[in-house]
Amino acid sequence: MARLSSPIENIKDHYEVVVIGSGYGGGIAASRMARAGRKVCLLERGKEFQPGEYPNTEIEALGEMQTHQPDGTHVGDRTGLFDLHRNPDMNVMIGCGLGGTSLLNANVSLQAEPRVFDDPRWPGEVVSDLPTLVAKGYALAEEMLKPVPYPEDFPELPKLKALEASAKALNGKVYRTPINVTFKDGVNHVGVEQHACTLCGDCCSGCNYGAKNTLIMNYLPDATNHGAEIYTRTAVRYVERAGGGWLVHYQLLDSGREAFDAPTLTVSADLVFISAGTLGSTEILLRSREKGLTTSDKLGQHMTGNGDVLAFGYNGDGVIDGIGYGHRDPKTMAPVGPCITGVIDLRGKP
Repeated sequence: MARLSSPIENIKDHYEVVVIGSGYGGGIAASRMARAGRKVCLLERGKEFQPGEYPNTEIEALGEMQTHQPDGTHVGDRTGLFDLHRNPDMNVMIGCGLGGTSLLNANVSLQAEPRVFDDPRWPGEVVSDLPTLVAKGYALAEEMLKPVPYPEDFPELPKLKALEASAKALNGKVYRTPINVTFKDGVNHVGVEQHACTLCGDCCSGCNYGAKNTLIMNYLPDATNHGAEIYTRTAVRYVERAGGGWLVHYQLLDSGREAFDAPTLTVSADLVFISAGTLGSTEILLRSREKGLTTSDKLGQHMTGNGDVLAFGYNGDGVIDGIGYGHRDPKTMAPVGPCITGVIDLRGKP
């Protein structure tokens, strides 16, 4: 597949729009701004991975691991795909690469239940815009991400059958979740060739078969189709006001400059989107505040996880085949299927 990113030597001094980060926030912003005819530059600190380039052995995965320790030290390559932040109260695993954590998530595209927005800590601007979000926002995202349930005519998955048995014991219901996975070969709606899911189960270590609808399959190529420029291995340190616009300070992570505390490089913009994820955006804004930028006094407060709790079972009575294949040929293995294919709904139970 053609590369989406350009050599850093091509970067210009000024753009109308600079987008920091390439996950769902940055990818969407770059796509929409480029479609609007703006001159867009997107900066991503990680590398660009295309199908076939994700690690598929334990040794390869170890080389793509980086860890931020509680004492402030860092271990591993700063562009490593698997980015673990260890903290006293909360550990966070995020994706570091073009496409952000979409490269490593479980593909599920569920709309938030209305009760999620009942929390009084939501900004008033978000709450007042909920009718637009529900009526239009979800539809636009689904149009680009193309979530579908695991097809009924695909091979039966032992883990889905086990989930159904568990639901029956709990008097719950199972439904197949809409997931961002392609189940047929062809060129997609933004001109990218994709292949049908091989059922290998490696969704969360990087899809090497081009079936997972990560952002490098939709929003990011859509942005480049409309003229946006993408630069990887560029870690934004902070932003500052410059006249009527902005100055974005960044480091190159493949040049060794960061090891010597070298001066930052800069690009200017009329408009900046800081879309580097919960941790990355907060870090950039905190450093910017240290440099004199006025920010909200709520910055860095009210952090919360996304509710993930993992539980593992082993040596059970039934065969689940729930582990991805890695380097093994999917054609020679029993189907694992996408990481998440169903959920148990216990709503209504006492």
